[in-house]
Amino acid sequence: MVAAEAPGAGKTVEAVIVGAGPAGDAVAAGLIDGDFNGLITLIGSEQEMPYERPHLSKGYLLGTVSRDGLALRPPEQYRKRIVVMRGERIVRIDLEREELTFESGRVLEWDLLCMATGSDARRLEGFPDATYLRELADADRLKARIDGGDALEIIGAGFIGCEVAAVARRRGCEVTVHEALEQPLVRVLGRELGGYIGRVHRDHGVDLRLNAETPSGADLVAIGSVPRTELAERAGLEVERGIVVDEFGRTSAEGVFAAGDVTRFSHPLYGTRVRVEHFQTSQRQGFAVGRTMAGADTAYSEVPWFWSDQYDLNLQMVGHPLHWDELVFRGDVEARKFSAFYLDHGRLVAAVGFNRAKDVRGARALIEAKMSPPPAVL
Repeated sequence: MVAAEAPGAGKTVEAVIVGAGPAGDAVAAGLIDGDFNGLITLIGSEQEMPYERPHLSKGYLLGTVSRDGLALRPPEQYRKRIVVMRGERIVRIDLEREELTFESGRVLEWDLLCMATGSDARRLEGFPDATYLRELADADRLKARIDGGDALEIIGAGFIGCEVAAVARRRGCEVTVHEALEQPLVRVLGRELGGYIGRVHRDHGVDLRLNAETPSGADLVAIGSVPRTELAERAGLEVERGIVVDEFGRTSAEGVFAAGDVTRFSHPLYGTRVRVEHFQTSQRQGFAVGRTMAGADTAYSEVPWFWSDQYDLNLQMVGHPLHWDELVFRGDVEARKFSAFYLDHGRLVAAVGFNRAKDVRGARALIEAKMSPPPAVL
């Protein structure tokens, strides 16, 4: 490893990344791409090497993606440039001293710091034995139940709840889903398309209970996530439902950055701060933040995109529909091959495709250009 010297410091520059998920891994890649020549240390609380989390509720549970297939990159790539510390927890960040303190009491100094601590499952009081699907160990417990053909009680019909329900039904398990709201995914897709998702699950035999009271027991609780901001708050960084950063990933403290779904970042397309929990955003934003840390300032301004597999349905969504007043459909709804476009005062702000990936790719360019295509054209 080639060492770089900090200007006037006469010592090796060390960039430390707290969090070894997709965002932290991408920050390391961005540092290297931006010609950072110092030490890169990636600290993760899990014993696993960095892995791809979306498949924990999809292919890994179903058995179509192996454990090795979850890896974000081959292990030898880390050995070349990145020190990966696994199973390590940070308990304190001292911004003045530029030091991290581990749970063991060990102290690590840093010159550049990035917080990529991700998010945690939102907890529901009274369900200590339920699974909260955030890490590989959680997926292993859930997979054992599904492989054994056990019936599943799920609280929450968001993406994780719906994806796990789909896997379990495909494996022949009886599934009951309890959702407190009026439709599945209503906060993301809206009432109409949320209702459509609900019909798909009922068609596949899911006992879907809407406007439901909390049941007495559950195997999986999937009611959203909360950003892991505790370390940042105790250190004195600005936090507002996420670590506040600009479009470059800079926090309120000099030399300290943040990336991934722990952040609430400025997005020029929406003119406000947003927090996005999707895998691709974590990777792309993390890569841009890493480049900025290396001195190659790179703003993140991409349109958010994510995907979900449920039964034979591939759902892809582009954009971030904070508000919309019109929904325009294209394609064959009954054949489950259609798209819907979200318009806000005529401007296209988001699109979702059901087995129509090509439409989503086209919509991305229109959203980036802040276009207002006539509904008839859509």
